[in-house]
Amino acid sequence: MAGKDLKTLIRVHKFELDEKQRKLGNLLRFEQALQNRKILLAKRFVEEEQAANSNSVAALTFGAYVDWHIEENKRVDRALEENRQEILLMRDEIIEAYQELKTLEITQENRDKRELAELERKTNAMLDEIGLTLHRRRQEQEKEESAKNDA
Repeated sequence: MAGKDLKTLIRVHKFELDEKQRKLGNLLRFEQALQNRKILLAKRFVEEEQAANSNSVAALTFGAYVDWHIEENKRVDRALEENRQEILLMRDEIIEAYQELKTLEITQENRDKRELAELERKTNAMLDEIGLTLHRRRQEQEKEESAKNDA
């Protein structure tokens, strides 16, 4: 019964590890999206700057765009930093969950080996008993036959 309980616990830990790995994958995808956003902002800034240099109407709004661009870059940088912290924490959680899972799996393997060894010991003892019983019966039969032959 205890072995079964440990197997259930192992399944739960595997599920939790899978969930943490999925979360890490989401965090890594979000990081990539933020990096893509920074690249897009840089490209758009160059486009806006070129438009401002070639068009006097666009030049009037370029100052406001620069302010927005700076704030947006700061916002993306903050989001990237927060996301990277979450990635580090999630990686630590994954390492810990993996170690716990491996400990449980090794413990279960050891239990299984002990149970198998005990089963083999009992089977061998039973086979030895059967062998001894058969041997005694043969000896008794041989004595009886020997006694009949002598008589």
